[in-house]
Amino acid sequence: MLIREALEGLMAPEVATALLFDALAQTGEPPRSLHEARSFVSGPLTSVMSRRVRPDDVTSILRLMHGAIDAAIDRDGVDVDVEIDSLASASGEGSTETQQMSTIARPVPVVVLAASASFSERLGLCLGEDRVYCSTVATAAALRKALFAQFPMLVVIDASSVGEVDADSVAEVVRGFPDGVVPVLWAGETPWGERLLSLAPRTASARNVVTLDRKEGIEPLCDLVLSRFRGA
Repeated sequence: MLIREALEGLMAPEVATALLFDALAQTGEPPRSLHEARSFVSGPLTSVMSRRVRPDDVTSILRLMHGAIDAAIDRDGVDVDVEIDSLASASGEGSTETQQMSTIARPVPVVVLAASASFSERLGLCLGEDRVYCSTVATAAALRKALFAQFPMLVVIDASSVGEVDADSVAEVVRGFPDGVVPVLWAGETPWGERLLSLAPRTASARNVVTLDRKEGIEPLCDLVLSRFRGA
């Protein structure tokens, strides 16, 4: 909560989320206490900000976050759990597809197809458990089962971490997605991602795949999730 409040005090929510997502990618696990949060800010988060934020702004952000964390440590006297607070949805025009999608007043269910739970965990931490519920499947068969067991609104296929999963089998599942489920291909620029797109083309007879390149950052995916959440 302290980390997100500090970041959102000086930058747009979508930028704050992107910085957190990239910083968490450098750590084995998220900070679990105030002291770990301070180390996270001084290390991975500072490293990411130095590449994307002006030096003067980095200094201001670090001063604010360190001050807030130190004050919390002094006040409590012990380590306490630290959560990365939920992201407030930004207003504005979205894509045509986004505007046509239904919204819900509970966490948006998202299924991630990947070899590990890392992507799913980072997405959940950055957006907040009150806004998104992420789960991970590792096979095409498990993905097919999750579609009807979890009723996700979004399915993220992480083409950078698919292990031994065959693109042909995933494409077959994508072509049979129920109405209202949007497939999102992360790392679509990879050979595996290009293979999947060639098997599940953007045609009227096949479900459209939202393709995201890693160089675009996580912001477009966060926008897709938040556009489906309207709050309580």
